[in-house]
Amino acid sequence: MSASSRNYRVRIRGKYATAISKLALDLGYTIVQASDVIISRFNIDVNNSAPDVTVKDSEKVPGALTVMGKCSAVNDFVNELLRVVEGEALVWRSVVPLHRVVMGVVSVEGGNYFVDVGNGVRAVLKTVGNVYANGDVIPVTISRTSVYPSDELVATPGVRVDTDYVSIIPGSGTVLFSRHIRDYEVRQALLRVGLRYVSKLSGYSIKWRSSAQFLSEDEAVREVERALGMLNDAIVASRSSVPYTVLQDGECITEVMLNGRAKLLLDNVRNNVMPTIMGHHTYKTMKRSTVLLDLVEALLGHCSDRAGFSDEFMRQLMGRRYRVGIIHIKPDGRVIKLGNAEVLKLEPSDIVLMRRLRGGGYLDGLGLPKEEGDLAITCTSIGSEYLTHVYVDHAWRPKGIYVNVNTPVEFTGSNILYIDLAVDVVKRWDSGEAKVVDYDEYASYVNMGVIPDRLRDRVEKLISDLLGNAHRLGEECLSRAEGLAR
Repeated sequence: MSASSRNYRVRIRGKYATAISKLALDLGYTIVQASDVIISRFNIDVNNSAPDVTVKDSEKVPGALTVMGKCSAVNDFVNELLRVVEGEALVWRSVVPLHRVVMGVVSVEGGNYFVDVGNGVRAVLKTVGNVYANGDVIPVTISRTSVYPSDELVATPGVRVDTDYVSIIPGSGTVLFSRHIRDYEVRQALLRVGLRYVSKLSGYSIKWRSSAQFLSEDEAVREVERALGMLNDAIVASRSSVPYTVLQDGECITEVMLNGRAKLLLDNVRNNVMPTIMGHHTYKTMKRSTVLLDLVEALLGHCSDRAGFSDEFMRQLMGRRYRVGIIHIKPDGRVIKLGNAEVLKLEPSDIVLMRRLRGGGYLDGLGLPKEEGDLAITCTSIGSEYLTHVYVDHAWRPKGIYVNVNTPVEFTGSNILYIDLAVDVVKRWDSGEAKVVDYDEYASYVNMGVIPDRLRDRVEKLISDLLGNAHRLGEECLSRAEGLAR
Protein backbone atom coordinates (compact mmCIF):
# COMPACT_ATOMS: atom_id res chain seq x y z
CA MET A 1 0.00 0.00 0.00
CA SER A 2 1.52 3.29 -1.04
CA ALA A 3 1.40 6.29 1.26
CA SER A 4 -0.92 9.11 0.33
CA SER A 5 0.78 12.12 -1.19
CA ARG A 6 -1.50 14.37 0.82
CA ASN A 7 -1.32 14.72 4.57
CA TYR A 8 -5.02 15.04 5.20
CA ARG A 9 -6.48 15.15 8.70
CA VAL A 10 -9.11 12.47 9.27
CA ARG A 11 -11.65 12.06 12.09
CA ILE A 12 -12.89 8.49 12.52
CA ARG A 13 -15.93 7.25 14.41
CA GLY A 14 -18.03 4.10 14.59
CA LYS A 15 -17.77 0.34 14.33
CA TYR A 16 -14.98 0.41 11.74
CA ALA A 17 -12.81 2.84 13.74
CA THR A 18 -9.90 0.47 14.42
CA ALA A 19 -9.67 -0.87 10.87
CA ILE A 20 -10.07 2.56 9.28
CA SER A 21 -7.54 4.10 11.67
CA LYS A 22 -5.03 1.43 10.67
CA LEU A 23 -5.63 2.21 6.99
CA ALA A 24 -5.40 5.95 7.58
CA LEU A 25 -2.09 5.72 9.42
CA ASP A 26 -0.61 3.39 6.78
CA LEU A 27 -1.62 5.92 4.10
CA GLY A 28 0.01 8.86 5.86
CA TYR A 29 -3.13 10.58 7.09
CA THR A 30 -3.13 12.36 10.45
CA ILE A 31 -5.83 11.13 12.82
CA VAL A 32 -7.49 13.97 14.72
CA GLN A 33 -10.04 14.12 17.53
CA ALA A 34 -9.47 10.42 18.13
CA SER A 35 -11.26 8.55 20.90
CA ASP A 36 -9.29 7.51 23.99
CA VAL A 37 -9.50 3.89 22.79
CA ILE A 38 -7.92 4.69 19.42
CA ILE A 39 -5.23 6.89 21.00
CA SER A 40 -4.28 4.04 23.32
CA ARG A 41 -4.61 1.29 20.72
CA PHE A 42 -2.29 3.02 18.23
CA ASN A 43 -0.15 4.98 20.68
CA ILE A 44 -0.73 8.23 18.81
CA ASP A 45 -0.50 11.80 20.10
CA VAL A 46 -3.62 13.77 20.97
CA ASN A 47 -4.43 16.09 18.08
CA ASN A 48 -7.65 18.09 18.22
CA SER A 49 -7.23 19.94 14.95
CA ALA A 50 -10.26 20.26 12.69
CA PRO A 51 -10.56 17.37 10.22
CA ASP A 52 -10.38 17.58 6.45
CA VAL A 53 -12.52 14.44 6.23
CA THR A 54 -14.76 12.57 8.65
CA VAL A 55 -15.45 8.83 8.40
CA LYS A 56 -18.37 7.44 10.39
CA ASP A 57 -21.17 4.87 10.35
CA SER A 58 -23.95 5.67 7.91
CA GLU A 59 -27.13 6.87 9.60
CA LYS A 60 -29.23 5.40 6.78
CA VAL A 61 -27.82 2.04 5.69
CA PRO A 62 -26.70 -0.66 8.16
CA GLY A 63 -23.03 -1.50 7.72
CA ALA A 64 -22.33 1.40 5.34
CA LEU A 65 -19.81 4.21 5.84
CA THR A 66 -20.34 7.94 5.43
CA VAL A 67 -17.28 9.89 4.28
CA MET A 68 -17.70 13.67 4.31
CA GLY A 69 -15.59 16.80 4.27
CA LYS A 70 -13.41 18.73 1.83
CA CYS A 71 -14.02 17.28 -1.60
CA SER A 72 -10.38 16.53 -2.45
CA ALA A 73 -9.90 14.74 0.88
CA VAL A 74 -13.13 12.76 0.53
CA ASN A 75 -12.28 11.61 -2.99
CA ASP A 76 -8.75 10.68 -1.97
CA PHE A 77 -9.89 8.69 1.05
CA VAL A 78 -12.71 6.87 -0.74
CA ASN A 79 -10.40 5.86 -3.60
CA GLU A 80 -7.86 4.47 -1.12
CA LEU A 81 -10.59 2.61 0.79
CA LEU A 82 -11.94 1.05 -2.40
CA ARG A 83 -8.47 -0.24 -3.23
CA VAL A 84 -8.26 -1.93 0.16
CA VAL A 85 -11.71 -3.56 -0.11
CA GLU A 86 -10.93 -4.53 -3.71
CA GLY A 87 -13.90 -2.71 -5.16
CA GLU A 88 -16.37 -4.74 -3.08
CA ALA A 89 -18.65 -1.82 -2.35
CA LEU A 90 -21.47 0.21 -3.85
CA VAL A 91 -20.73 3.93 -3.87
CA TRP A 92 -23.06 6.93 -3.88
CA ARG A 93 -21.67 10.47 -4.11
CA SER A 94 -23.42 13.75 -3.37
CA VAL A 95 -24.79 15.39 -6.51
CA VAL A 96 -23.70 18.81 -5.22
CA PRO A 97 -21.54 19.49 -2.14
CA LEU A 98 -23.52 20.32 0.98
CA HIS A 99 -23.48 24.06 1.85
CA ARG A 100 -22.06 25.00 -1.53
CA VAL A 101 -22.93 28.64 -2.29
CA VAL A 102 -23.52 29.24 -5.98
CA MET A 103 -25.16 31.78 -8.26
CA GLY A 104 -28.25 29.85 -9.34
CA VAL A 105 -30.81 30.48 -12.07
CA VAL A 106 -34.42 30.50 -10.89
CA SER A 107 -37.31 28.79 -12.66
CA VAL A 108 -40.98 28.97 -11.66
CA GLU A 109 -43.35 26.08 -12.33
CA GLY A 110 -46.93 26.12 -11.12
CA GLY A 111 -46.12 28.48 -8.30
CA ASN A 112 -43.16 26.35 -7.16
CA TYR A 113 -39.59 27.60 -7.26
CA PHE A 114 -36.62 25.66 -8.58
CA VAL A 115 -33.04 26.71 -9.15
CA ASP A 116 -30.43 25.48 -11.63
CA VAL A 117 -27.11 25.27 -9.77
CA GLY A 118 -24.93 24.27 -12.72
CA ASN A 119 -24.14 21.17 -14.79
CA GLY A 120 -27.84 20.63 -15.42
CA VAL A 121 -28.54 20.02 -11.72
CA ARG A 122 -31.79 21.47 -10.42
CA ALA A 123 -32.73 21.94 -6.76
CA VAL A 124 -35.97 22.79 -5.03
CA LEU A 125 -35.74 26.43 -3.92
CA LYS A 126 -37.17 26.89 -0.42
CA THR A 127 -38.10 30.52 0.04
CA VAL A 128 -40.48 32.39 2.33
CA GLY A 129 -41.81 35.78 1.31
CA ASN A 130 -39.45 36.42 -1.59
CA VAL A 131 -40.81 36.61 -5.12
CA TYR A 132 -38.67 35.57 -8.08
CA ALA A 133 -39.14 35.42 -11.83
CA ASN A 134 -37.90 32.95 -14.41
CA GLY A 135 -34.25 33.60 -15.19
CA ASP A 136 -33.41 35.50 -12.00
CA VAL A 137 -29.78 34.93 -10.97
CA ILE A 138 -29.46 34.79 -7.19
CA PRO A 139 -26.98 33.41 -4.64
CA VAL A 140 -28.25 30.17 -3.08
CA THR A 141 -26.92 27.73 -0.51
CA ILE A 142 -27.33 23.97 -0.88
CA SER A 143 -29.07 23.29 2.43
CA ARG A 144 -29.80 19.63 1.73
CA THR A 145 -27.89 17.59 -0.79
CA SER A 146 -28.81 14.42 -2.61
CA VAL A 147 -26.67 11.32 -2.11
CA TYR A 148 -29.16 8.48 -2.58
CA PRO A 149 -31.79 8.81 -5.35
CA SER A 150 -34.61 9.32 -2.85
CA ASP A 151 -32.85 12.32 -1.27
CA GLU A 152 -34.32 15.71 -2.14
CA LEU A 153 -31.87 18.39 -3.30
CA VAL A 154 -32.82 21.66 -1.62
CA ALA A 155 -31.40 25.17 -1.90
CA THR A 156 -32.20 28.30 0.08
CA PRO A 157 -31.68 31.91 -1.03
CA GLY A 158 -28.73 33.76 0.40
CA VAL A 159 -25.08 33.42 1.29
CA ARG A 160 -23.48 31.50 4.15
CA VAL A 161 -19.86 30.87 5.02
CA ASP A 162 -18.26 27.95 6.81
CA THR A 163 -14.83 27.69 8.34
CA ASP A 164 -13.55 24.58 10.07
CA TYR A 165 -14.98 25.91 13.33
CA VAL A 166 -17.87 28.30 12.74
CA SER A 167 -20.69 28.95 10.29
CA ILE A 168 -22.37 32.28 9.57
CA ILE A 169 -25.82 31.40 8.27
CA PRO A 170 -28.99 33.28 7.35
CA GLY A 171 -31.08 33.44 10.50
CA SER A 172 -32.66 35.42 13.28
CA GLY A 173 -29.53 36.57 15.08
CA THR A 174 -29.04 33.64 17.46
CA VAL A 175 -26.02 31.63 18.58
CA LEU A 176 -26.28 27.94 17.75
CA PHE A 177 -24.17 24.90 18.62
CA SER A 178 -23.34 21.58 17.06
CA ARG A 179 -25.01 18.75 18.98
CA HIS A 180 -21.52 17.34 19.57
CA ILE A 181 -20.57 20.30 21.81
CA ARG A 182 -21.91 19.08 25.14
CA ASP A 183 -19.56 20.54 27.77
CA TYR A 184 -21.34 23.33 29.67
CA GLU A 185 -18.26 25.50 30.23
CA VAL A 186 -17.24 25.22 26.59
CA ARG A 187 -20.72 26.20 25.43
CA GLN A 188 -20.75 29.20 27.75
CA ALA A 189 -17.38 30.43 26.47
CA LEU A 190 -18.48 30.06 22.84
CA LEU A 191 -21.80 31.71 23.65
CA ARG A 192 -20.00 34.76 25.03
CA VAL A 193 -17.98 35.09 21.83
CA GLY A 194 -21.00 34.55 19.62
CA LEU A 195 -23.13 37.14 21.43
CA ARG A 196 -20.34 39.67 21.04
CA TYR A 197 -20.77 39.55 17.26
CA VAL A 198 -24.24 38.27 16.43
CA SER A 199 -25.94 41.50 17.50
CA LYS A 200 -23.95 43.32 14.80
CA LEU A 201 -25.24 40.98 12.11
CA SER A 202 -28.53 41.67 10.36
CA GLY A 203 -30.34 38.56 9.21
CA TYR A 204 -27.59 36.12 10.22
CA SER A 205 -26.90 33.66 13.03
CA ILE A 206 -23.64 32.17 14.26
CA LYS A 207 -23.32 28.39 14.59
CA TRP A 208 -20.37 26.76 16.29
CA ARG A 209 -19.24 23.57 14.57
CA SER A 210 -18.14 20.51 16.53
CA SER A 211 -14.40 21.28 16.28
CA ALA A 212 -14.96 24.64 18.01
CA GLN A 213 -15.08 22.82 21.37
CA PHE A 214 -11.27 22.63 21.24
CA LEU A 215 -10.73 26.37 20.71
CA SER A 216 -9.62 28.84 23.35
CA GLU A 217 -11.81 31.92 23.71
CA ASP A 218 -9.21 34.08 21.92
CA GLU A 219 -9.02 31.56 19.05
CA ALA A 220 -12.81 31.57 18.82
CA VAL A 221 -12.79 35.37 18.50
CA ARG A 222 -10.26 35.23 15.67
CA GLU A 223 -12.28 32.54 13.92
CA VAL A 224 -15.50 34.57 14.00
CA GLU A 225 -13.70 37.65 12.68
CA ARG A 226 -12.23 35.59 9.86
CA ALA A 227 -15.66 34.19 9.01
CA LEU A 228 -17.18 37.68 8.98
CA GLY A 229 -14.53 38.80 6.51
CA MET A 230 -15.34 35.80 4.30
CA LEU A 231 -19.04 36.63 4.51
CA ASN A 232 -18.47 40.19 3.38
CA ASP A 233 -16.33 39.00 0.46
CA ALA A 234 -18.99 36.50 -0.61
CA ILE A 235 -21.79 39.08 -0.46
CA VAL A 236 -19.76 41.53 -2.55
CA ALA A 237 -18.89 38.82 -5.08
CA SER A 238 -22.55 37.77 -5.38
CA ARG A 239 -23.51 41.23 -6.68
CA SER A 240 -21.49 40.88 -9.83
CA SER A 241 -21.14 37.15 -10.41
CA VAL A 242 -22.37 35.37 -13.52
CA PRO A 243 -24.64 32.29 -13.33
CA TYR A 244 -23.16 29.17 -11.73
CA THR A 245 -20.25 31.01 -10.10
CA VAL A 246 -19.27 29.08 -6.97
CA LEU A 247 -18.81 31.37 -3.97
CA GLN A 248 -18.12 28.53 -1.47
CA ASP A 249 -17.19 24.95 -2.33
CA GLY A 250 -19.13 23.17 0.41
CA GLU A 251 -18.56 19.61 1.66
CA CYS A 252 -18.73 16.43 -0.39
CA ILE A 253 -20.55 13.40 1.03
CA THR A 254 -20.01 9.83 -0.11
CA GLU A 255 -21.85 6.73 1.11
CA VAL A 256 -19.89 3.48 0.81
CA MET A 257 -22.10 0.39 1.03
CA LEU A 258 -19.71 -2.38 2.05
CA ASN A 259 -20.66 -5.91 1.09
CA GLY A 260 -19.79 -9.07 2.98
CA ARG A 261 -16.43 -9.53 1.25
CA ALA A 262 -15.44 -5.92 1.97
CA LYS A 263 -16.24 -6.38 5.65
CA LEU A 264 -14.11 -9.53 5.78
CA LEU A 265 -11.20 -7.60 4.25
CA LEU A 266 -11.62 -4.93 6.95
CA ASP A 267 -11.76 -7.74 9.54
CA ASN A 268 -8.30 -8.75 8.32
CA VAL A 269 -7.03 -5.18 8.58
CA ARG A 270 -8.31 -4.96 12.15
CA ASN A 271 -6.73 -8.34 12.95
CA ASN A 272 -3.33 -6.78 12.25
CA VAL A 273 -3.96 -4.52 15.24
CA MET A 274 -5.73 -6.86 17.65
CA PRO A 275 -7.39 -10.29 17.57
CA THR A 276 -10.44 -10.03 15.34
CA ILE A 277 -12.88 -12.77 14.51
CA MET A 278 -13.83 -13.28 10.85
CA GLY A 279 -17.24 -11.67 10.62
CA HIS A 280 -16.49 -9.03 13.28
CA HIS A 281 -17.85 -6.08 11.30
CA THR A 282 -20.89 -8.03 10.13
CA TYR A 283 -21.77 -8.99 13.72
CA LYS A 284 -21.49 -5.33 14.72
CA THR A 285 -23.71 -4.16 11.85
CA MET A 286 -26.97 -4.63 13.75
CA LYS A 287 -25.66 -4.89 17.33
CA ARG A 288 -25.34 -2.22 19.98
CA SER A 289 -23.92 -4.50 22.66
CA THR A 290 -20.58 -6.10 21.87
CA VAL A 291 -19.92 -7.81 25.22
CA LEU A 292 -20.10 -11.33 23.77
CA LEU A 293 -17.98 -10.40 20.77
CA ASP A 294 -15.36 -8.75 23.00
CA LEU A 295 -15.19 -11.90 25.15
CA VAL A 296 -14.84 -14.19 22.14
CA GLU A 297 -12.07 -12.04 20.65
CA ALA A 298 -10.23 -12.03 23.96
CA LEU A 299 -10.21 -15.85 23.72
CA LEU A 300 -9.17 -15.64 20.06
CA GLY A 301 -5.90 -14.09 21.21
CA HIS A 302 -5.00 -17.48 22.68
CA CYS A 303 -5.97 -19.46 19.57
CA SER A 304 -3.83 -20.06 16.46
CA ASP A 305 -6.71 -21.23 14.26
CA ARG A 306 -8.56 -17.98 13.53
CA ALA A 307 -10.66 -19.42 10.68
CA GLY A 308 -11.73 -22.50 12.67
CA PHE A 309 -12.48 -20.41 15.76
CA SER A 310 -14.55 -17.98 13.69
CA ASP A 311 -16.53 -20.79 12.05
CA GLU A 312 -17.31 -22.36 15.40
CA PHE A 313 -18.48 -19.02 16.81
CA MET A 314 -20.86 -18.62 13.87
CA ARG A 315 -22.16 -22.18 14.31
CA GLN A 316 -22.84 -21.54 17.99
CA LEU A 317 -24.76 -18.35 17.18
CA MET A 318 -26.76 -20.10 14.48
CA GLY A 319 -27.53 -23.11 16.64
CA ARG A 320 -29.61 -21.01 19.04
CA ARG A 321 -31.90 -19.43 16.46
CA TYR A 322 -35.47 -20.56 15.83
CA ARG A 323 -36.35 -17.51 13.79
CA VAL A 324 -34.16 -15.09 11.86
CA GLY A 325 -34.83 -11.76 10.21
CA ILE A 326 -34.08 -11.11 6.55
CA ILE A 327 -32.58 -7.65 5.92
CA HIS A 328 -32.81 -6.75 2.23
CA ILE A 329 -30.87 -3.60 1.37
CA LYS A 330 -31.66 -2.08 -2.01
CA PRO A 331 -28.86 -0.51 -4.10
CA ASP A 332 -30.51 2.90 -3.64
CA GLY A 333 -30.11 2.68 0.14
CA ARG A 334 -33.63 1.56 1.06
CA VAL A 335 -33.66 -1.00 3.87
CA ILE A 336 -36.44 -3.57 3.60
CA LYS A 337 -37.10 -6.04 6.40
CA LEU A 338 -38.76 -9.09 4.86
CA GLY A 339 -39.85 -10.19 8.31
CA ASN A 340 -38.86 -13.01 10.58
CA ALA A 341 -38.60 -16.44 9.03
CA GLU A 342 -38.90 -19.82 10.72
CA VAL A 343 -35.64 -21.73 10.74
CA LEU A 344 -35.77 -25.14 9.10
CA LYS A 345 -31.99 -25.36 8.96
CA LEU A 346 -29.37 -22.79 9.88
CA GLU A 347 -25.78 -23.72 9.17
CA PRO A 348 -23.13 -21.64 7.38
CA SER A 349 -23.27 -23.87 4.28
CA ASP A 350 -26.98 -24.65 4.36
CA ILE A 351 -29.69 -22.16 5.29
CA VAL A 352 -33.35 -23.10 4.81
CA LEU A 353 -36.01 -20.69 6.00
CA MET A 354 -39.80 -20.50 5.76
CA ARG A 355 -42.09 -17.48 5.76
CA ARG A 356 -45.88 -17.52 5.92
CA LEU A 357 -47.41 -15.08 3.45
CA ARG A 358 -50.58 -13.08 3.74
CA GLY A 359 -53.08 -13.22 0.94
CA GLY A 360 -53.56 -10.34 -1.46
CA GLY A 361 -51.49 -8.92 -4.28
CA TYR A 362 -49.13 -10.90 -6.46
CA LEU A 363 -45.95 -12.89 -6.02
CA ASP A 364 -42.94 -10.78 -7.01
CA GLY A 365 -41.91 -11.19 -10.64
CA LEU A 366 -44.27 -14.11 -11.23
CA GLY A 367 -47.60 -12.35 -11.66
CA LEU A 368 -49.35 -15.09 -9.69
CA PRO A 369 -51.96 -14.26 -7.03
CA LYS A 370 -50.67 -14.35 -3.46
CA GLU A 371 -53.15 -16.45 -1.48
CA GLU A 372 -53.71 -16.95 2.23
CA GLY A 373 -51.65 -19.90 3.40
CA ASP A 374 -48.92 -19.49 0.78
CA LEU A 375 -45.37 -20.12 1.97
CA ALA A 376 -42.04 -18.71 0.85
CA ILE A 377 -39.19 -21.19 1.19
CA THR A 378 -35.72 -19.63 1.07
CA CYS A 379 -32.46 -21.51 0.54
CA THR A 380 -29.01 -19.99 0.59
CA SER A 381 -25.66 -20.14 2.42
CA ILE A 382 -23.24 -17.69 3.99
CA GLY A 383 -21.26 -16.00 1.22
CA SER A 384 -23.71 -16.98 -1.51
CA GLU A 385 -24.45 -14.34 -4.13
CA TYR A 386 -28.03 -15.45 -4.60
CA LEU A 387 -31.04 -16.65 -2.61
CA THR A 388 -33.49 -19.17 -4.01
CA HIS A 389 -37.12 -18.51 -3.04
CA VAL A 390 -39.73 -21.16 -3.81
CA TYR A 391 -43.38 -20.16 -3.43
CA VAL A 392 -45.80 -22.92 -2.50
CA ASP A 393 -49.48 -23.02 -1.52
CA HIS A 394 -50.89 -24.26 1.80
CA ALA A 395 -50.51 -27.88 0.63
CA TRP A 396 -46.89 -27.31 -0.44
CA ARG A 397 -47.79 -27.40 -4.14
CA PRO A 398 -45.14 -25.28 -5.88
CA LYS A 399 -46.15 -22.12 -7.69
CA GLY A 400 -42.90 -20.51 -8.78
CA ILE A 401 -39.23 -19.79 -8.26
CA TYR A 402 -37.63 -16.42 -7.58
CA VAL A 403 -33.82 -16.28 -7.49
CA ASN A 404 -32.58 -13.06 -5.91
CA VAL A 405 -29.15 -11.80 -7.05
CA ASN A 406 -27.26 -10.07 -4.26
CA THR A 407 -23.94 -9.39 -2.57
CA PRO A 408 -22.57 -12.24 -0.40
CA VAL A 409 -25.03 -13.29 2.29
CA GLU A 410 -23.99 -12.32 5.83
CA PHE A 411 -25.20 -13.46 9.25
CA THR A 412 -25.38 -10.78 11.94
CA GLY A 413 -26.27 -13.06 14.82
CA SER A 414 -30.03 -12.61 14.43
CA ASN A 415 -30.50 -11.69 10.77
CA ILE A 416 -29.27 -12.66 7.35
CA LEU A 417 -28.20 -9.55 5.50
CA TYR A 418 -27.28 -8.69 1.92
CA ILE A 419 -27.43 -5.89 -0.65
CA ASP A 420 -29.94 -6.71 -3.33
CA LEU A 421 -28.61 -5.97 -6.83
CA ALA A 422 -32.06 -5.36 -8.39
CA VAL A 423 -31.82 -8.00 -11.13
CA ASP A 424 -33.50 -11.39 -10.51
CA VAL A 425 -34.27 -14.65 -12.30
CA VAL A 426 -37.85 -15.97 -12.06
CA LYS A 427 -39.74 -18.99 -13.29
CA ARG A 428 -43.29 -20.21 -12.90
CA TRP A 429 -43.18 -23.82 -11.79
CA ASP A 430 -45.19 -25.03 -14.77
CA SER A 431 -43.44 -22.78 -17.28
CA GLY A 432 -40.79 -23.99 -19.63
CA GLU A 433 -38.34 -21.12 -19.27
CA ALA A 434 -36.80 -18.90 -16.66
CA LYS A 435 -36.51 -15.18 -17.38
CA VAL A 436 -34.57 -12.19 -16.12
CA VAL A 437 -36.53 -9.36 -14.46
CA ASP A 438 -35.53 -5.83 -13.49
CA TYR A 439 -32.35 -5.92 -15.57
CA ASP A 440 -32.91 -2.30 -16.61
CA GLU A 441 -32.84 -1.17 -12.98
CA TYR A 442 -29.62 -3.09 -12.37
CA ALA A 443 -28.09 -1.62 -15.56
CA SER A 444 -28.97 1.90 -14.42
CA TYR A 445 -26.87 1.42 -11.27
CA VAL A 446 -24.00 0.09 -13.38
CA ASN A 447 -24.23 3.10 -15.72
CA MET A 448 -24.21 5.50 -12.75
CA GLY A 449 -21.01 3.87 -11.47
CA VAL A 450 -22.69 2.69 -8.26
CA ILE A 451 -22.00 -1.00 -8.95
CA PRO A 452 -18.25 -1.53 -9.52
CA ASP A 453 -16.84 -3.36 -12.54
CA ARG A 454 -15.64 -6.32 -10.50
CA LEU A 455 -19.11 -6.94 -9.09
CA ARG A 456 -20.77 -6.31 -12.47
CA ASP A 457 -18.68 -9.02 -14.12
CA ARG A 458 -19.69 -11.58 -11.46
CA VAL A 459 -23.36 -10.63 -11.75
CA GLU A 460 -23.42 -11.02 -15.54
CA LYS A 461 -21.93 -14.52 -15.31
CA LEU A 462 -24.26 -15.43 -12.44
CA ILE A 463 -27.38 -14.37 -14.37
CA SER A 464 -26.37 -16.62 -17.25
CA ASP A 465 -25.82 -19.58 -14.90
CA LEU A 466 -29.09 -19.04 -13.03
CA LEU A 467 -31.18 -18.93 -16.22
CA GLY A 468 -30.12 -22.49 -16.97
CA ASN A 469 -30.34 -23.77 -13.42
CA ALA A 470 -33.33 -21.99 -11.87
CA HIS A 471 -35.67 -24.98 -11.93
CA ARG A 472 -33.06 -27.36 -10.54
CA LEU A 473 -32.30 -24.91 -7.71
CA GLY A 474 -36.01 -24.62 -6.97
CA GLU A 475 -36.48 -28.40 -6.88
CA GLU A 476 -33.48 -28.88 -4.59
CA CYS A 477 -34.65 -26.13 -2.23
CA LEU A 478 -38.20 -27.48 -2.05
CA SER A 479 -36.98 -31.03 -1.48
CA ARG A 480 -34.73 -29.98 1.41
CA ALA A 481 -37.49 -27.92 3.00
CA GLU A 482 -40.07 -30.70 2.74
CA GLY A 483 -37.67 -33.14 4.37
CA LEU A 484 -36.88 -30.73 7.21
CA ALA A 485 -40.50 -29.73 7.83
CA ARG A 486 -41.73 -33.27 8.37
